[in-house]
Amino acid sequence: IHHLVNTGRVFDAQIVILEYKSIITAGYSCVIHIHTCVEEVTLKALLCLVDKKTGEKTQVRPRFIKPDQAGIARLEVNDGIICLETFKDFPQMGRFTLRDENRTIAIGKVLKIIE
Repeated sequence: IHHLVNTGRVFDAQIVILEYKSIITAGYSCVIHIHTCVEEVTLKALLCLVDKKTGEKTQVRPRFIKPDQAGIARLEVNDGIICLETFKDFPQMGRFTLRDENRTIAIGKVLKIIE
């Protein structure tokens, strides 16, 4: 129980796009809601697409991700550092939502804290 909370600014996450009017590419900014924290983040890179049924990585370094697709992305918090836990270590603290224009556009889980 003597585990300190991890912090980070850049992290890899598996995301599932729920609804969005267009495609999402690197450079896209939105708001992350993770536990009680609300911060602006930028999608730095799409690392790969993931097949939602099998969980297998399909396309490496895709240019974009569309609604109803899953992928692994590198996200960066724009202002400072936030408390982060990986989904593997602490599932309740490793889940988040991405929101834009008062709509939930994606759900996700933290896979790896980079910095």
